Amino acid sequence: MTFNYVFKLSIPIFMGYFPLGVAFGVLAKSMGVSAFIAVALSTLAYGGAAQFMMLSLFSVGTSYVEVFIVSYLVNLRHTFYGISLLKEYSGIKFRLLNIALLTDETFAIFKNLGLKEASDRSFVFTWLNLLSWSYWAAGTLLGAILGDFIKADTRGLEFSLTALFTVVVIEMFKNDKNYRVLFAAVFFGVLGVSLFPAKFVLVGSMALCFVFLLLFKDKI
Repeated sequence: MTFNYVFKLSIPIFMGYFPLGVAFGVLAKSMGVSAFIAVALSTLAYGGAAQFMMLSLFSVGTSYVEVFIVSYLVNLRHTFYGISLLKEYSGIKFRLLNIALLTDETFAIFKNLGLKEASDRSFVFTWLNLLSWSYWAAGTLLGAILGDFIKADTRGLEFSLTALFTVVVIEMFKNDKNYRVLFAAVFFGVLGVSLFPAKFVLVGSMALCFVFLLLFKDKI
């Protein structure tokens, strides 16, 4: 296992994280947030779409406690990611670091790789997480510093991460064509949209999937 191998895995993530990080830096700058605070949010919170939400909440005077609660709910899906990665994370080094830096895209790649050896998983997981984190932070820094000079229209750019995640999931399905899991995911996604208010669709749908997996994990 080599660094070059991991770097190649990270290129699609770079294509999504770096420009979106720049967009976040530009937005933060336009809202009067200093480059230091913007980069601190990207390196410490590392929340992707949740960071854009944080800026909106702070701009209307939302309290820190409320921002924390909302951010936690938005990122609650990582709880389910963590549960499904227990096997892959078993025996790896820097486990806490890898848990903290896990994202939607790295999660999908980890599940797709199917590495058997703990040493290989340690190397790939750690470097891929660090590279992804650095792309996001570097993009934010560039956007925050050059925010006054970048005038490009960044509307809709955040969808690049959704597109990237969709492509990775499709590749994962090609390697393991489990139609039961696919049907369950689609079913509970549609059910969540039907049952829950817009702001609770993600959390509600994943909660339904989690209960389903607990009940029928041995059959799928």
